[in-house]
Amino acid sequence: MSVQHFTLPEELLLLAYDPVEGRALCRPHLLRIGLAGALAAELVLAGRVAVDNDRITALGTPPVGDALLDVALTGLAKRRKGQKLPRWIRDTAAVKTTDGRSDEVWRHRLIARGALHEERSRALGIVAQRRHPAGPDDRTSPARERVTAVVNGASGDGRDQLLAAFAGATGLADALLPGDEHHRLRGELALVARRDPIARTVRDLVNEARGPAPRPRGGAEPIAEGTGWNPLSWIFNGDGGSDGGDGGGGD
Repeated sequence: MSVQHFTLPEELLLLAYDPVEGRALCRPHLLRIGLAGALAAELVLAGRVAVDNDRITALGTPPVGDALLDVALTGLAKRRKGQKLPRWIRDTAAVKTTDGRSDEVWRHRLIARGALHEERSRALGIVAQRRHPAGPDDRTSPARERVTAVVNGASGDGRDQLLAAFAGATGLADALLPGDEHHRLRGELALVARRDPIARTVRDLVNEARGPAPRPRGGAEPIAEGTGWNPLSWIFNGDGGSDGGDGGGGD
């Protein structure tokens, strides 16, 4: 089975950029936490993993047919008892590859699919920066509309609900629903994020991670020069080290 639709991680990443200016609306390290949770939710929707009692476990089903989903699924399947969900999300968010970190990998795919466009420039003629406005196949506007429909009670679709939940959990509420007139809707988005166990875990991890990581000025992202990491094996080919649980306890 091949995934033809835009996955939850892809749609969440679309929400994390201003569709016109292309500036980032979320700190990258927080976005990566949200993307990891959205990846887990996509695998749940595909019937490939289960989340129960704060653990994520592969169900022994066939691959999805999507390279990024299947590499995660394969690694998780090696863990017979699964893994604690917070630890799995942290590990997934920390993945580094030759193509960059997880947000960069998903972004490369959106650019290739025409949903994002990359614009490069130099701030003050020195610092290389890049912005990512909506591409020729604009999927950002429909994704925003679906989130708005959820918080207005106009959509009960499961995928829409999850997209809204991860948008709220990742901290995008102010960017997607700005202004005093949307205060109630931002509250609704927070409620949606609390209802899903994966989104709730993402929210808690994002709250823990908020703080020192700097956000680039103007929302443009500096381009990392000479980034060379391990091939796209992610951290899923094992546990990325001893699985000490969350905060030092056992798995």
